[in-house]
Amino acid sequence: MKRSFFILILCAALCLAACAFAIELTFAQTCTEKTSSLTQLYVMGDDGTLQAAQMLPAGTYIKTNGLSAEGKTGVTYGFEQYGYIDGSVIIPAKETVTLPSGQAVTVGEALVRSRSALNLWLDMEYGETLNGSTYTDANGNEHAIGNESADGEADLEDRLAGEAKYQTAMGRAAKNNGGYALTVYKDDKGNETEVQVLYMGLARSKVRMEGKEQMVDTWRLSWETEAPEDKVLAVITPKDAKNVRMRATHNEKSTVLDRVDTARVVQVLKTDKSWTLVDTNDDLLPCGYIQTAVLTFYPNEKKEYQSAVITVKGSTKANGNLVKIRAKGDRNGRIIGEFTPGEPLTVLRNEETGKWMEVDVGGYHAFIQSEYVTYRSDAFAVPQTP
Repeated sequence: MKRSFFILILCAALCLAACAFAIELTFAQTCTEKTSSLTQLYVMGDDGTLQAAQMLPAGTYIKTNGLSAEGKTGVTYGFEQYGYIDGSVIIPAKETVTLPSGQAVTVGEALVRSRSALNLWLDMEYGETLNGSTYTDANGNEHAIGNESADGEADLEDRLAGEAKYQTAMGRAAKNNGGYALTVYKDDKGNETEVQVLYMGLARSKVRMEGKEQMVDTWRLSWETEAPEDKVLAVITPKDAKNVRMRATHNEKSTVLDRVDTARVVQVLKTDKSWTLVDTNDDLLPCGYIQTAVLTFYPNEKKEYQSAVITVKGSTKANGNLVKIRAKGDRNGRIIGEFTPGEPLTVLRNEETGKWMEVDVGGYHAFIQSEYVTYRSDAFAVPQTP
């Protein structure tokens, strides 16, 4: 992906991304209405079947688009992006709401954690908000929508000021830190090809190369970095937190660009005792700084691994099942996320007890119970169009 393309996308999406992050980051700290931290997104493959794509964080604001496929609900999210998700994780808002001006509008839905995101959408689309409204979740529980304030107008002014500050910080970070780490793939013959990294793994990574998405050995990838050879990859490993802050500069008071999930694998661009500059491989985010203390570093070296898929009682069909991955190999380990059966993964190591496996899955480096793993050499095979 060319740098000019990133800047174009960044400019086009800044308003939407800034609004979403500015409020969601605040809301994420206090919300307890979650079913999981990640939801699998599917896209329609060339062969007409759904293919697992990225994982959407809880709190992603989405709108259902009336489509469905293989039991999944069609959604629109982010910057004109489309896909399918398990409809059971969607929290519906009221089908219609009446704005203060008297206009009745049909609202969308949201993944868990998005009370405030609904109001953001109304504000962006109609210039009005509903601080007193509610939505009802799948269990029939009613929740307030948005960040309530005694003075709605003052609250909106503060919010817009915060969004403007965030946009400015995003632009400066893109200029000073780089929009992304230019990454090159090297094949057996020594040929080098620039690739777009979709997510990193310690053993295997997902990239877009010459217009096609595919899994490649991470050791074949290289990027410009000032970090020492044994610290060019890192995993987010805070002691007791679901995510960590990524900031615009190496300063505790600088703007928070995003919160990066625990167990996420990132590319390291430079590091020192206090701060590390990383690329999280998010198209809408520039590179940013994370405190070095919450990172575990690795060299980018050739690793032995086996390909596998997540299964439940031998089946790769979801049927409502979700399998947890954890930060460490025991039941007390923090739950990183939940994946559906059929998700491909890379097995790096079995624990001595045989009950847990150390794996790369969807850009996360974590642990999964071995009973939910079935070795399969074609786990990452991409269906070919006839």
